[in-house]
Amino acid sequence: MSHIVLAIGTAAITASGCVWYLPAIADLQAGEDRPRSSRTAAAACVTWWAFLAMAGGLLLAVPAWQPAVEIALAGLVAGVLLRVRALLQRRAEQREEAVRWALIDPGLAPLLARPSPRVLLGWLLVGLAVASLGAASILLAGGGPLAPRLAAAVGSAVAVSTAFLLIGLGDARHRQRA
Repeated sequence: MSHIVLAIGTAAITASGCVWYLPAIADLQAGEDRPRSSRTAAAACVTWWAFLAMAGGLLLAVPAWQPAVEIALAGLVAGVLLRVRALLQRRAEQREEAVRWALIDPGLAPLLARPSPRVLLGWLLVGLAVASLGAASILLAGGGPLAPRLAAAVGSAVAVSTAFLLIGLGDARHRQRA
């Protein structure tokens, strides 16, 4: 497949992702009006999309596809790390809020919700299936020694599984609140 086709596809995906990164940019611009966890999650979202856009630009500028993949994976890893940090900050904010409510009236302390195991298990199974298919396609693609393909397959499988785990945690908490 031509690099131009991949770059156009990446540009189309990045453009359609505006439904996620434009509200995230608004959260970042709001500054202290938003909780720290929301701003960190918004930074993760903007990081993912910005690195994907850079990867698309690299597909146009560089004849090899490896730099674009490396940039996209770097963005994925940075975004996942920021998202994990946002989850930890959110937990700390919930604990602080529970303490504040307990100071007002001990009977009003809100319970911290735990994610639904069935919803989380569904996301994990889908993530493992997608990660397995991606790893298998990398291994079966051929072209070069086995060791780099194996490392790429394992790395992509871990990244995809982690992404689905984070999405599943968010979805399970969202469903429980609704």
